[in-house]
Amino acid sequence: MSVRAMRAQRAFTLIEMLVVVVILGTVLALVAPSFREMILMKRLSGINSQLVTDLQFARSEAAARNAHVRVTFGNNGAMTCYSIYTYRSNAAFCDCTATPACTTAGMQEIRRVMVPIDSSVSVMPANGMPTEFAFEPITGALWEIPTDSPTPPLNSYTITADINSSLRLHTTVGLSGRPTVCAPPGSKMQVTAC
Repeated sequence: MSVRAMRAQRAFTLIEMLVVVVILGTVLALVAPSFREMILMKRLSGINSQLVTDLQFARSEAAARNAHVRVTFGNNGAMTCYSIYTYRSNAAFCDCTATPACTTAGMQEIRRVMVPIDSSVSVMPANGMPTEFAFEPITGALWEIPTDSPTPPLNSYTITADINSSLRLHTTVGLSGRPTVCAPPGSKMQVTAC
């Protein structure tokens, strides 16, 4: 057998190559949507994990500084955000959408996290929650910031991190100040159901 005949036997035909390309295209078309959703789920989990870590950090900072540490949420057209800071007055607060966030004397920003809108993730208080709460320095417990208007007592504080209704997590800070995470009904996130 000549060298030319051996080479001809090992080559692929154009038809075989087209069949492989069509099969790969079909597989990619089937896998791409679930792959995109997996990336979004990981992004949401990562941002929510950072939120939980920051809440634990804020609670420990209240004890370390022997001062109330406040967490305030905000948003604008470019981002959702939250600030963690110490303060002396109930009337003033840090605005995480502004630079600098804390402009009132006696306030010290400890941490600010900005989640860009183009990340598809939003981090905001759940419906009906005030935009801020604090940690009490002696016990690390959830502490409601006094206001002029009468409000029901704050027994817990829930923060929603979501992309859409099927990709959503709730982080709840209980009276003890400890955060817990759950997935509300309809969410595909693989954590404990709410």
